[in-house]
Amino acid sequence: MRETAGLGEQAINKIAEMALASQLHDAGELEVRIKIDFNKLARGEVESIAIKIAGLLMQANLRLEELQLQINRVTVKPFSALFGKIELTHPCEGNVRAVINEDSLSHALNNPSSSKNSRQNQRFDERKISGIHIQKLRCFFLANGHIVFNCEAILEKTNEAQSVAFTATPSIGMDGRKIVFQDVRDVEGKEPPSGLAAALVAQASEILSLPEFEEKGMSLQFQELDLVAGKLTWQAAAHIEQFPSG
Repeated sequence: MRETAGLGEQAINKIAEMALASQLHDAGELEVRIKIDFNKLARGEVESIAIKIAGLLMQANLRLEELQLQINRVTVKPFSALFGKIELTHPCEGNVRAVINEDSLSHALNNPSSSKNSRQNQRFDERKISGIHIQKLRCFFLANGHIVFNCEAILEKTNEAQSVAFTATPSIGMDGRKIVFQDVRDVEGKEPPSGLAAALVAQASEILSLPEFEEKGMSLQFQELDLVAGKLTWQAAAHIEQFPSG
């Protein structure tokens, strides 16, 4: 009996993966695991839903190394669930975990695309901050919890190029919705050109903060933030009223 139920779960998982894949833009590997007791499913009860996505491209041009969503005790429309379509009958709670690497953040800062929340749509190497052109921006995630921002700044008045490198420490903002940067310091003890460091960390904050990750019917609240060499990982509590539908 359990073997039959397992085959049924596999079929539903595969159909759900296909439905979700149609809603994703430029994602890599996708895995859906819906755990079901078919006796309870008649009442619309699903034991758990786990979704894992690799290489998902967000609207701010940030590609996630990994995104995971875990939800327990879900109530859905039974008939729709049998066809892999998750339609909630009641809001549910879950957890979202995202892993971002330093190359991805560097790319997003250099190549910001238009997004539902972003106010800056120009490339950094084509824009000016207080008369400064920014080029070749790179981010490095350090094991001590700091992020290094390194770029070439060209002063418009003199056309002189200056190498700029400063560190900043990311943390969860007071509202639980933003990643903010504190303790901004120049690596060599020099003062970065006026306004440059503030502008760069503000853009990084905007790209990494929760409004960029929320979809219709879902709200998030940061719980944890962890930075190790090469990777930044955050976890957030999710309140879900509506699932993406195919």
